[in-house]
Amino acid sequence: MLLKTDFEADWIVEMRRIMEEHWAMELASAKTEELAALFFHARTRRVEPRPRAVHLANAFACPLEHEAGWAELKVKIETGEDLSPHLSLKIEDFKGKDGLLLDWGIYHFHLGQAQHANNKSFVERTGPVVFGFPTDDAFHAVGIYQHGAWSDSSVIETLHANWPHLTQAAKMQGSSMSLSQRYTDEDRKMLRAAGINLITPLSDGLLLFPLGGGYSGNGISAQAVTDAELERQRIHGLQDLIHDRASEVARALKAEGYTGNTEVVGRLNFGNGVQWVSFDGFRVCFAV
Repeated sequence: MLLKTDFEADWIVEMRRIMEEHWAMELASAKTEELAALFFHARTRRVEPRPRAVHLANAFACPLEHEAGWAELKVKIETGEDLSPHLSLKIEDFKGKDGLLLDWGIYHFHLGQAQHANNKSFVERTGPVVFGFPTDDAFHAVGIYQHGAWSDSSVIETLHANWPHLTQAAKMQGSSMSLSQRYTDEDRKMLRAAGINLITPLSDGLLLFPLGGGYSGNGISAQAVTDAELERQRIHGLQDLIHDRASEVARALKAEGYTGNTEVVGRLNFGNGVQWVSFDGFRVCFAV
């Protein structure tokens, strides 16, 4: 059987479709070889819609003028609505940077209730924003800070003090380690802008690696680069699997009139969390 496949190309087409159709991204300048990492970087900057219990830090307080906006956002969090309208406008930029997120794993959410004047996909911007750390089933509301307080060290201190289990994954091992240099919040802001990963010292002596996965050499999420490569390997594994089943595929195609003498193109398809392989000119499909 002459079976031709390029599952990686099919995968890239699917990622491009999601980025353009669902995430409103303009990808004309995106390089094909970088698209997988850019996809995972873009996905990192969004919050998967799912119901979450809201937990407030001990000192959490909302300004009176934003109580209605916070109440509306809280309902959306608890009911599993898409929170993208409350996120940064930069989530539509495929290379958009977010130092607060990539360093400390914390998102910021605007408290507007009306639509944004220039982009109807978002709510209006607010000066105070909610800093939150979402997990699969919970939303940890660290506090409400002024927009731009991305490197304020009290943010990570508050997260750790209220929910120390959330910082354990980034904890540096070893009780005798210390930093030779301590950086100010302003230093952290500038070093983040340069794409430099930093260790975060906490007031209780704990040292943290970047809780949000850190930066890669080109400034996007380092974790996204790793995740993209792991997914690429999985996609190649699916391609190997379908070639290992070539005789089974041939029998199924022959039932539809395939003679075995011509090339057949197999394509990897995606939908509703599953993948399957279709073959040009034939009805049969194989789940993978």
